[in-house]
Amino acid sequence: MAELLISQPDGTVLAQRKLDPTRGYWIGRESNCDIVIDNAKVSRRHAFIFHANGRWMACDAGSLGGLETEAGPVRSAQLSADAWVNVGSVYVWLSGGHPQIPEWIDARPEMSSDGSTNRVVKLAIEALGDPEPTATRDLLVVSDREGTVHLCADLSGLSAARSSGAPRLTIGRANTMDLQLCHPSVDPLHAVIAIGSEKWSLIDAGCSAGIMYDGKRWYRKRLERGITLPVGDFRVSMQRIVQTIAPLAPVIPAPMSAPKAPVAPKRPSAFLDADDSDTIPG
Repeated sequence: MAELLISQPDGTVLAQRKLDPTRGYWIGRESNCDIVIDNAKVSRRHAFIFHANGRWMACDAGSLGGLETEAGPVRSAQLSADAWVNVGSVYVWLSGGHPQIPEWIDARPEMSSDGSTNRVVKLAIEALGDPEPTATRDLLVVSDREGTVHLCADLSGLSAARSSGAPRLTIGRANTMDLQLCHPSVDPLHAVIAIGSEKWSLIDAGCSAGIMYDGKRWYRKRLERGITLPVGDFRVSMQRIVQTIAPLAPVIPAPMSAPKAPVAPKRPSAFLDADDSDTIPG
């Protein structure tokens, strides 16, 4: 298992963390990040680390200072024992966990019989988990430019999973992605969706087209209510559904009937006629 190391420029290790390849890890100054770096040069949510195609990747999460490698500033970079990333005033790198590249990565777009490209959406992740009984549901909706919905997936079980790190879904054209979007406009590894502070975000994984919203390119954009973000020729949004249960009608007890007046016992007699009174004189 790979281990994340955080060190000072002189090599002194400040912290280390075992990494689960099915989860992602937020790095930042905010106290609820998975890896907290208390440094003024580090943004509240500075970077996101995740595993894809057999490699560990670090992506800029919209930080002020950005990420830097030996080659200079980058939006995303691979992590290894020989490749570090500078986050603020510290260095992030890996120990162990050699890259295990899949034997076959297919990033070809789906083609129809007439030679045109099709839009194909595949949710390749094996299990999203069993959602716990809750009144809130997070639904991932994938559509195209024309508004045709290709996928609607409940991510509530994924976000409720009891594990270290953050729930995440890799997105891209390659068959190794959790969410495969087959179209030439989508990069083999395009973006990653992750949850942080109980909200889902779309993070640019170094794609060529970027994540555009309101005329601006974003490294990370929250999938809040009413926001739809482009992933190539597709559109991604998150719909939070709150189930409301109508209160039960109050149970009103039936009114109690008034007690009946006591009736004098009858005296049985074979000698009384039907019109005779058989009550015992009081």
